[in-house]
Amino acid sequence: MPYRQDLFLETVRQLRSGKTQDELSQAVNELVNDCRNTGKAGELVLKIKINPDKGGNGQYFLSDEVVVKRPKYDRSKTLMFGTPEGNLQRTDPNQGELPLRSVSDPVATVKTITEQTQTAKAI
Repeated sequence: MPYRQDLFLETVRQLRSGKTQDELSQAVNELVNDCRNTGKAGELVLKIKINPDKGGNGQYFLSDEVVVKRPKYDRSKTLMFGTPEGNLQRTDPNQGELPLRSVSDPVATVKTITEQTQTAKAI
């Protein structure tokens, strides 16, 4: 049975008066950007459901669904230390703290260095 080679593309173009094609184009663009940014794969699925009208009059109801599976960005990790009591904290309980204190900036005096030239002596 012969069929139109452009049947699929033309059907997608007509779904919901072109809104599905626009949604798919936007989804492809966003998915490409997400894949480039994460370095991971994504997926775009178009589902088309075709239901014949009751009565055999040659009419069909088409419904579509666009499913986008975006790649997930890696989440950063937080390093924490466990205490003997079972709590978590950001500092290592086995390492002491340095007694740091603020010091005032002394006013520096400017020193001038004069350049002296010397002649080389032969040995």
